[in-house]
This record gives sequence, structure tokens and C-alpha cells, in this order.
Amino acid sequence: MTDITIAGAEVDPVTGEVIESPDDMELVPLNLAALDEDALAQLLPTPGQLHAALIIARGKNAKAPSVIARYRGSLKRAETDLKVQLGIAVKTLREDFPRATLTELRDLAYGEDRVRTAVDRRDDAWLLFEYAKDFARMIGEDIEVLRSLNKNLRPES
Repeated sequence: MTDITIAGAEVDPVTGEVIESPDDMELVPLNLAALDEDALAQLLPTPGQLHAALIIARGKNAKAPSVIARYRGSLKRAETDLKVQLGIAVKTLREDFPRATLTELRDLAYGEDRVRTAVDRRDDAWLLFEYAKDFARMIGEDIEVLRSLNKNLRPES
């Protein structure tokens, strides 16, 4: 379990021992100007790889609206469940605290296990929904980059 990486080596956080990284885990050189053409060519994807990546990205992009809709539906169900659980808890608390205001009862209701569970489910659904939207946005950006690279790497006719 190493957490710290130092230029080709890792540091074990428990013992502090420096462990060499595996040979297949190379860093991308930052001094690109010092590389020769062959080394630079190895860093760039082939036109076939770009085309395949573009096809995969477009396939994911086509599925994005349905996936986002599914997560939006999960979020709406979780919000509805939270409202129901909150209402049940407020009704139960009303019997114990008849003189409390609705605001006070709602605040107390968030202390009940079923309401906290519903809040956690709603928060998880919201995070997944936001992640799906971000992923869709990211795929769109990837498609633009891949299209640009694909266009620039085509042989001139």
C-alpha cells in the first residue's frame, strides 16, 4: 500500500521505504522538444486507434440521455421517499409534542433513523445524477478532441 509517488519510485507510508516502480509504469516525458521523431510518434495514437476511440465515445454519448433520465428518475423517487418519511416522522412527533410548530417538528424529524436513511438515499441519488451529467459532458468534450485529432492525423490526399 503505497500512497506517495516520487519520479519513478513510491514510498511506503508505514515503513518509509522507497520502492522502485515497475518498469511498465513510465512517466510521460515533459521535455517533448528533446525527443526525436520516433519517440514522439510512439506517444501519439494511430489513426485507427483514434477512429476506434471516437466510435466508442459516440456510442457512450448516444446512451447518455437515457442514463441521465434513469438517474433523474432515481433522484425523484428518493426525494419523494424523503418527503413521505419526513411526513410520517412529523405526524408521529406531533403526538409527542402537540404544541411544537411545524418547523420545530421537521427539525426533530431529521433525527429519526428512517428520515436519515431517506436523506442518505436522496444524497446518493443526487451524486449519481450529477456524476452522470458530468460524464456526459466529459464524453462530449472527448468527442470534440478525438474529432480534431482524427482530422489532423488524416493523410493528405
